[in-house]
Amino acid sequence: MKAHISTTHSVKLLVLVLLLTISFPFTSRAATDMDALLPPLSCGSGWQIEGKAVLYDRDSLSDRINGEAELYMPYGFDRMAAARYAPNKGTGSGIDVEVYRMASLLDAFGMFANYRQKDGRTLSIGAGSNQTGSQLYFYQDRFFVHIQTTGADAADADTLADCGRSVASLLTGNQNKPSELAVFDRQEVLKGTERYLPQSLLGYDFLNRGLMADAVVDGETVQIFRLLGTTAESASAAFAGYRSQLPQGALEDSGSGATFLEGVDPLYGPVMVMRKGNCFAGALKFKGKKGARALLESVCR
Repeated sequence: MKAHISTTHSVKLLVLVLLLTISFPFTSRAATDMDALLPPLSCGSGWQIEGKAVLYDRDSLSDRINGEAELYMPYGFDRMAAARYAPNKGTGSGIDVEVYRMASLLDAFGMFANYRQKDGRTLSIGAGSNQTGSQLYFYQDRFFVHIQTTGADAADADTLADCGRSVASLLTGNQNKPSELAVFDRQEVLKGTERYLPQSLLGYDFLNRGLMADAVVDGETVQIFRLLGTTAESASAAFAGYRSQLPQGALEDSGSGATFLEGVDPLYGPVMVMRKGNCFAGALKFKGKKGARALLESVCR
């Protein structure tokens, strides 16, 4: 009996040792991988790293960006690495670099679109970039990057861009944009207005995740949207859910397999939604019915 107990105890210890041996290197590699996404010595000419990179996870992100951390969670935020770079002359100015690892390329784009500024300029960095004043945002693969300059003698725009290129060169993956954005590859859609909402599109739980963008129809700017990942059944359910929001809405079949619902949304005003097969799309703030219908049908092809 004593021999049996001793043998069992030894097996448990061996299993524990094996688990620890497997777990620790994996965690270490994950941390090292994120560290490696930051320039180890300098970011831009003459701007050297101060100290070491700092890592944040879902529990600690608010310590870095209090008040904004919750915005990242629906996009599958996993980990962030941050570092500060300062000039050799030590003027008190600096460049702060933050690299966020999101759930996917589409989620990284979604975060980028949340911060993109209309008056920002596009640079040849990552899959998409936006620079305005002392801020630079870009995304590449599943990573969203925020770089900003601080201090009275902050770096100029070129130095900020050089730092961005240094970070982009360390990121994994290619510089392709999300394939989901192809549905908005229409001449009516205004480039740079596309957005991705990972849940509750338009604030309605029954609509789940989808894309939005601005478009020009009949000389007027409208907003269009399309649900993602829909089946014929889920598209029908979304259509029924929206119909319940528009008790006075008018239904009409187009004859091409599409069903349109037009009415006044209590939150957005005039709205037109369309279901065609497994596609559910809509237009807000439109005026020309014919042009809006044609655009929605092209989005659902």
